[in-house]
Amino acid sequence: MPTALPPGWLPPEQFVSTLPHGLACAGLLFTDAAGRILALRSVRGPGQYVLPGGFLEPGEDLLGCARRETVEELGFLPAAARTGDPRLLVLAFSAPEPPWPWRLGAFFDGGTLTEHEIGRITLDPVEHDAFTLRTVEELTALADERRGLVLRAAAEAHRTGRTGYLTLPAS
Repeated sequence: MPTALPPGWLPPEQFVSTLPHGLACAGLLFTDAAGRILALRSVRGPGQYVLPGGFLEPGEDLLGCARRETVEELGFLPAAARTGDPRLLVLAFSAPEPPWPWRLGAFFDGGTLTEHEIGRITLDPVEHDAFTLRTVEELTALADERRGLVLRAAAEAHRTGRTGYLTLPAS
């Protein structure tokens, strides 16, 4: 005989539909031997530079997403991101802003690219039309406020070894 359920209790399949839903994305921060950050120029936003990464797909974890997106966007997964567990640099949260639900971004340390790896980068022209290696100051000067905050936090975490957490402002 089934036990009576507490008042207000819902089975998981009903309870989940009452919760706010959102989007998760993940990316990797790569540097070169000089400490410059790899950024990809998006074809969707003129002059917009982004870290390799993208949105989570069903069945994926955040690091798996970052690795998959890097392969799609660079044409391969650099060695430092392929072995071990890259360190989480930043977790960034954005509150809902219609039409967008809440968003959560995880950015991992992809390691240092070799000259050979930099030479192997083959961009997907549907997403990116150029890449650059620049200092965090140079990249944040090109970025909108939210991307600039993430870039600065990721670079600081990379430098100090301390993971950062951001609540991003409305756009």
